Order: sequence, then structure tokens, then C-alpha cells
Amino acid sequence: MAKKKRYVYRHVSTVSGYSRSHKKGRKFIKLFFYLIVFISVAFVAYFGGKKLINLAYKSDRIVVKDIEVTGTKNVTKSEIKELLPFKIGDNLLKINPSKAEDEIKRLKPELKNIVINRYWQKVKIRLYERTPAAFVMCGNEMLGIDFDNTPFPLRGFMVTMKVPKLSYKSNAERKKLLDFIKRFKSACGGFFVDVSEMQLNKTGDIIFVMCNETVILWGAEEQEILSHKFRKFQKIYADAMSKYKRLEYVDMTLYRFGRAMVKPMAD
Repeated sequence: MAKKKRYVYRHVSTVSGYSRSHKKGRKFIKLFFYLIVFISVAFVAYFGGKKLINLAYKSDRIVVKDIEVTGTKNVTKSEIKELLPFKIGDNLLKINPSKAEDEIKRLKPELKNIVINRYWQKVKIRLYERTPAAFVMCGNEMLGIDFDNTPFPLRGFMVTMKVPKLSYKSNAERKKLLDFIKRFKSACGGFFVDVSEMQLNKTGDIIFVMCNETVILWGAEEQEILSHKFRKFQKIYADAMSKYKRLEYVDMTLYRFGRAMVKPMAD
């Protein structure tokens, strides 16, 4: 029996090597063309934009025609305007608000914050002034200090505010007193205005003096019982004041052990 012939089929591409090379060449030309267009557009945009910016800097329409200052309580508008590194008539685009804010805050520590914004032909300045939480002495000068632990000059009505004067030996002691004032003030409400001085003793216990010169030996901070301790103290203090003309001190240092001592002032 005769053997059958076996055939092997092979795929033969009908696309010639020349055609493939031609397609690659067309793709390269397209890519090169797009690259030229992109570079041309970028070139026009850059130099055109630069020219527009130069024209804007020289324009007499894009200038500061008004400076508006708001939020003033003790700091005056005129002193803020004098510190500005720009003035009426300056080009609006040349102003650097962030730099001006930083410089004015450095020169005016009584400002907690200052925000400068540009508008059409106008600059708006918003001030946020500090409010004293207490008074501190710096040499012979009395300053205000807020809960940021930042001393600043007293201005206007600040001088007559009813806040305590702090006595301390270090910045850490001062911060500890400020932290206590913040919590104590929220617990005692209006009673706080009767406190004239506050300090720490050698063991770190808090002592404050009332406007009537009564010394309050408060003791440790004890934040978790602060409100309850104050309510108890208020009753003891009111009862003692009703019995005696003047008090030398009220001792609350042993409050955790259920003890409080009152010493009347000797006549």
C-alpha cells in the first residue's frame, strides 16, 4: 500500500519589509510634528505670558487704590498702615501678603493673627488682637499674656482688665499657671475677677490672692475634681466671710482628705 504524502503549510506574510519600514517612518514623522507643535505652543505661551505679566506690572489700572483695615480694638488702623511694605498707588501684583503678615506679627506681638488679601484695586486687612488672660512683669513694665503663653504690650482698655498678676521663676511655671487659669476660669465663672495674684509655692502647689488680700492655698491642680473642689471652696469662703471681717487665708490643700482650714485676720 502506497504511503500518503504529508504536507506542511507555512504562513507567508503578504506585507513586504518595505511596507513595514514605511509605516514606522510615517509614525516617526507624526511624532516629530506633534513635538514641534508642542514646543511652539509652549514657547508662545511662555513669552506671551511673560509679556502680559510685564504689561500688568506696568498698568496703572492694577494698583492699590484703597487699604481697608478691620478688627481693630486697641491697635489703630494708622499704625498698621504705617507698617505695611506697600502704599496707595503701588502695583497690586507686586504685593507679597504672606511676607507682610509675618513682618507685622513680629513687630506687633499684641496681634494674635493678621490676614491680608488682595482684591481688585483694594487690599483688605483683618486683625485678630490678643486678650490678656493675666498680667506679667517684664523688668519694670507690666505686660499682658494670653493662653498662647505670649507676652505683649497692654493697649487701651487692657490696663483696667480684672485678671490676676502672675509670679513665676521660669517659663514652665508660667505655662502651668496659665493652664490652671484656663481650667479654673471655666469652672468658677465670675468669681475669677476677684483674684488679684497667682503663683506657685516651692512644692508646685497653686496659691492665689483675692482682691481683699485673702490668701487661698489651693494646693495641687487636680483637674478631675476641680469643679467639685471649687463649689466646696465657694461655700467655705462665703461662710467664713459672713462670720469674720477679714480672712488671712483659706487652706484647701487637704481637700482630698475632707479637710479645709480657715484663719481669720487678727484685729
